[in-house]
Amino acid sequence: MSADERPALVLTYDRWMKWRMLFLFGIAVTYLIRLIFFRDIALAAFDIASNRAPTLSAYVNWRIASASGVIGIYLYSYLRRWHFVTISWTIAGIATISLVADYLTVYMLTSAQPPYWMRGVLALRIIVIACLLLNAVNARKLPPRPVA
Repeated sequence: MSADERPALVLTYDRWMKWRMLFLFGIAVTYLIRLIFFRDIALAAFDIASNRAPTLSAYVNWRIASASGVIGIYLYSYLRRWHFVTISWTIAGIATISLVADYLTVYMLTSAQPPYWMRGVLALRIIVIACLLLNAVNARKLPPRPVA
C-alpha cells in the first residue's frame, strides 16, 4: 500500500469539553460561595426542626470541605492531564451518590410540598451530572493544551 492510499490519521478531540468544564467550574464556585458566605440563607429555605440544626450545620461544613477537595482535584486533573479518565469517572460517581445522599438527608427536610426552586436545583444537578458523564466518556479526547 502506497503512502497515498493510507487513510490519514485524524486527531479528534472533544471541542465542547472546555465549555463543559467552564460551566462546571462556574456552578462549583457559585455553590461554594453560597455555602461559605450565605449559609444562613441557604439553610433558611428548609423546614428544619431546632434540634436538627446543629447536625445540618456539621453536614454543611463537611460538604464545603469535601466539595473544595473534589473540585480542586478535578480541575488539577483536567489542567495537568493527570489521570483524567479515572478521576472523571470517579467524580461522576461521587456526584451521583452525593445527589442521592442530599435527597435523603437535606431535601427530605423541606416541607411536605417542596418549593418550585428545589425542582430547578435538582434539574441543575442532573445537568451537572450529565456534563460530568460526558466528560468521563470523552476524557481521552481532551482538547490540546495551549502553549505558554
